[in-house]
This record gives sequence, structure tokens and C-alpha cells, in this order.
Amino acid sequence: MQQILVKIVDAAHPDMEEEADNRARVPFLEGNTLDDFRRERPDPRLYATHLPPDMLPTGLKAKGVKVVYVMRNPKDVLVSLYHFSHSWKMLETPKSFEAFFQDFMDGKVYMGLWFDHVRAYQNEKDKMDVHYVKYEDMLKDLRGEVVKVCDFLGKDLTDEAIDHVVEMSTFKNMKTNPKANYKDLVEKQRYSSPTMRKGVAGDWKNFFTVAQNEYFDRVFEEKMSDLPLSFTWEINQ
Repeated sequence: MQQILVKIVDAAHPDMEEEADNRARVPFLEGNTLDDFRRERPDPRLYATHLPPDMLPTGLKAKGVKVVYVMRNPKDVLVSLYHFSHSWKMLETPKSFEAFFQDFMDGKVYMGLWFDHVRAYQNEKDKMDVHYVKYEDMLKDLRGEVVKVCDFLGKDLTDEAIDHVVEMSTFKNMKTNPKANYKDLVEKQRYSSPTMRKGVAGDWKNFFTVAQNEYFDRVFEEKMSDLPLSFTWEINQ
């Protein structure tokens, strides 16, 4: 989504296009770069975050800031975070997938319990200007999702501009784009391996046991059945 937003802004505001990478152009609120020049950039400014809504800046709701919230099916989130925890040197390396699986289910992982995080943002839909995007929907129809984001942001792009945003935001192109793939953090030894792995839906099936899958389904039903959400658990490639 960082890449999509950057390319939409570049297309809508060509005078603001920059050569900096996405990490510099879309700094994390929970990062350590907010006191530099990026804070003084003219609107529209872009920020990324994994923070729950109760930890966001207090003025966000009052100022009508637009929020694009990306959700992914939690089984693939678990597997992705498992690999990310092996890569990012600030996180404890999981002892095993079995141990990490239980930590994820107990909320003892980076940014806490997935179920609570998603529920919290669902509860904010009437208080914040939020557009919800599902990762799997981007895999199925990236152009359609880009158009929806443009509409949400009020950016009227030409078909040609939208096509360019889509082309630059495919997983294949991003994986080889140094502005989008965070490869420099591997070179700087902050990550031990590249963070862009497969970009698919259903990789959890290569890791979950039958028992783990059944347990996950029970917990998911207990915690999420009252929310109007549905997820795509697998997409055949």
C-alpha cells in the first residue's frame, strides 16, 4: 500500500515527485524519523503505522485525516510475521513455528493480538475516515482496488495514470525496485534477509498442521464471528 499511495500522489501532484525511497517518503509513526525535514513537507503527507487506533496521535480524528487500513487473512499474517521475525534483527528469533504459532494466538508478538487490532479499527469506522482494503482483493484485482483508493482520496487520475500506478505496484515489480523493496536494510544489516517473499494468499497451508488449522478456526470464530468480515484464505496461482 505504501507504493500505491506514493504513486497515486506522484500522479496527482507531479510537482511533488521525489527520488527518495518509500521508507523516506512514508515514514512510520512509530519510527524514529519524525523529527526531520519530512515532518515539514507540504500536503498531502503520507505516513505508515502498525499502531492500534488508541495509540495514534490524538489530533488524527479531529483533523479528518484519511486512513487506509489494509487487512490480510490472519493465517497468512501469522506465517508472514514468523518469517519477518527471523529477518528483522530487533525482534526475537522464533524458537520454532509451533512456539510462534501459540505466541501469535496469545498476542505475544510484535504489535499484539491480530484479532484485537482488526476489531479496534472496525470499531473506529464511524469515528475516523477509514477505507478498508483486503490484501487478497489486491491480488485478485489490483486495478480495481487502486481505483477505490483514488476515489477515497479524491484523486481523479486518467486511465493511463492508473495503469502506471498498477504496473509499478505489482509484487513482481516492487520486489526488484530498490525504492520499494527495503533491500537497503539488508545491506545495512538491520534485516538478515529480504522481507518480500512470495506475495501470495494461502502460504499458511505450507506451515499449519491440521490440528493448528482447526484450533485457529475455532479461535477465529469465537473472536470475530460478530464482525461483518470475510477473508479469502487461498488463491490458486
